[in-house]
Amino acid sequence: MSDLKEFWGMMSVLDSADDVAIFVVSGRDQSLLYCNHLVTVLTNAHTGSPVSRVWDMEDFRKAYTRCNEGGTYRYVVEKSAFGVRRNVTVSKVVWSGGILAYSFVITAHVDDKEESERDKIFNLLGRNFRHIYLIDMMTGEVTTLIKPVDGGEGHYRAVYYHPIHFDEWKRDMIEAMAHPDDREQLRNLLDPISVKNKLERGDYAFQYRQSNGDGYHWVELRFRRLDELNGKIVCTERDVQGEISISQRERENEAILSSLSNAYRSIYLLDMEKNEYSTVKEDALLFGTPKEGDYDTLLQIVSEFIPDAGQKRDLAATFSAAALAEALGGEVDNVVREYTSAINEGESWMSISAFQPPYMQGMENKCVLTFMDITENKRVEAERNEKNIIVDVLSTRYRSVYFVDLEKGSYHSIQIPQEYKYIEKQFKSIDDAMEHYAKAYVLEQYRDVFKSSISRDEFLKNPGDHSRREYIYRTVEDTWIRLHIYPLSNEGGHAEAILVFEDYTDVMVQRELSLLYNAVLLADYDYMFEYDIDTDLIYSLRFNGERLLREKNWDSGLHTEQFRKQVPIHPDDLPLFLMALSKENLDDAFAAGKTVSHMFFRRKVNEKDDYRLFMYGMHYFEDMGKRRVLIMARDSEREVF
Repeated sequence: MSDLKEFWGMMSVLDSADDVAIFVVSGRDQSLLYCNHLVTVLTNAHTGSPVSRVWDMEDFRKAYTRCNEGGTYRYVVEKSAFGVRRNVTVSKVVWSGGILAYSFVITAHVDDKEESERDKIFNLLGRNFRHIYLIDMMTGEVTTLIKPVDGGEGHYRAVYYHPIHFDEWKRDMIEAMAHPDDREQLRNLLDPISVKNKLERGDYAFQYRQSNGDGYHWVELRFRRLDELNGKIVCTERDVQGEISISQRERENEAILSSLSNAYRSIYLLDMEKNEYSTVKEDALLFGTPKEGDYDTLLQIVSEFIPDAGQKRDLAATFSAAALAEALGGEVDNVVREYTSAINEGESWMSISAFQPPYMQGMENKCVLTFMDITENKRVEAERNEKNIIVDVLSTRYRSVYFVDLEKGSYHSIQIPQEYKYIEKQFKSIDDAMEHYAKAYVLEQYRDVFKSSISRDEFLKNPGDHSRREYIYRTVEDTWIRLHIYPLSNEGGHAEAILVFEDYTDVMVQRELSLLYNAVLLADYDYMFEYDIDTDLIYSLRFNGERLLREKNWDSGLHTEQFRKQVPIHPDDLPLFLMALSKENLDDAFAAGKTVSHMFFRRKVNEKDDYRLFMYGMHYFEDMGKRRVLIMARDSEREVF
């Protein structure tokens, strides 16, 4: 529209519509500039009325925001003053006089793909949720299907054409809705990678405290994949504040079991404040243990199966409710002890651990207590000692060491860096653990060979091969690791192996430098430098008679003002030196296949001497995907024999 008068000229046409509601809202004060006869009849609004008389303000703000972001915006509302299930088309109107407004056209809704998808979800899940969200992980969009209307419990408005980005949805959930103490936890729980990984094992659910206007209520978010949705994810939210105890107990046990490995012999939930426990997973070996009751009774039962008096005292001191509350309330993430056990025939061992439970309502002042039979692990460890491998395995020069049962696929660490400890907790099969390690830490071009090198199938194919194997690979952090593989054998062939990971970066750097530079040739020069074109950093090279050392003497780039002040080249020669190493000149040199060039510059030898003339040789080369220049400087007056 070029002029507001033209708009008023259309009033007779617009007013005659009896099934289409039209109103125009001023962008300045959000009052109506125009509404047709149907709007006035149904809402008693007229020109100059506030838009709140016609339309829900929250929905209005969301609509014009989306309109500003992407032009014309279309969506559907379930309820409005103009009927149920209405199509809404919002357009931005700008007149030549500078008047900014938004036009709303409300028409009857026709069933479409989105509504069919929504109905499938409602048929499968029902509507008894505070919120239902549809998440498209491919596009990263979240659509709200159901949310409560203020002031009316049980009255819902479905808004299913209001998609927002997952990051925006996550930010709103955390900043606008979550209890301040829960925000960091929720930020991790809503990480999209974590959500996708957890969904591979089934439904993914957790609880947190959400604002409800008059305080905070515990709510449960549950993510699920539905086959009918072609890969999309549904997230439901329900209020779980104060649900009956039996239902709460079942959910607690479900959450604990889903977060732990099946390797634990038994699992208990301990209320450290009340000194009471309940059984999550029964211990088949502790016959007659009550399902729940006084925690001291459980400790006494366990103590009777520990023959060593000193270990009995340690159990009582370490695993009392008060001791656990103090330990887990501080810096400790978990408490773990190993004790000899009389629960099986012959010598046996048990491992007892206590740690914080999954985060949810009712888990305050509680901890999870687990028992595991580690007799087999101890047997393997003793056997390893008998084979005199322990001296080599526990050498401090190794980053990590794993002992692997090739037939079962189980493994345990002998030595492991702190940052890798979660792998052993999360993955119980060596194949799964190394698959994850390869994806997370091994550089992509080395990944396939790495995985095939430590495959159990590869070991078991050659039962007669007892030779040690070695594989060198590069990590995503640009370090080098050497993997030693020690196959062990018994009468049936290969049964076990030891994997030893050694930091090999220094050795590989020396190999790289030896391949790049001839140390004997470099010994004839007074100064040697390496220029990394991609990072714009310059390194000094020094041959100490045995090794070639690379040192980073400057933190600033070659073409920075800071470097200009530090470089000892004569100020009159410096522009030519920098031009020779400019990106444009080096691009031309590499494109032309240039290998070497020579130039002369005056260089200061020390603070007392005047400038002397030096010959600079510049060698251009590319190695391992990096373009670099080797710079060698020699005093032009020095005779070389």
